[in-house]
Amino acid sequence: MATITPTSTINPTTMAAHWGPGVSANAGKWMNKTLNPRALFNANPVQNQNNWIAGVNAAVANGTYANKIAAVDLTAMANAISTYGQTNYAAAGTQKAAKYAAKTNALAAAETSVLATVLAMPKGKGAANNARMLAWSTGMAAYKGKI
Repeated sequence: MATITPTSTINPTTMAAHWGPGVSANAGKWMNKTLNPRALFNANPVQNQNNWIAGVNAAVANGTYANKIAAVDLTAMANAISTYGQTNYAAAGTQKAAKYAAKTNALAAAETSVLATVLAMPKGKGAANNARMLAWSTGMAAYKGKI
């Protein structure tokens, strides 16, 4: 005869075993909800930014960054990199090629413009070369977030 026994603990081995298949099984649901959200993620950018700032400030106040960095399991990280990280990194080059290509016209134009400024500047050891490096850095910084 079977018995029903209440469980008062959570088994981490069971959790770990069910997580991967659960994610895989819900991939279709994820795609559907991502393509059909209740509200678009960019519908209220000012409020989203304010929420982000509040979250960042809370994380800073709680020391979250330092605590999480201190808690990194370097062995697990190394195992993940060698198990699937390199493969995923390599695949991203193919998967994100179209996204990169969509930005190359603007990026090339920005670099060409900054390069023209730098090439027009005097060369030479010391202050002249420092000025050229700063001109490149400042010139490219002007495009940050715009490309």
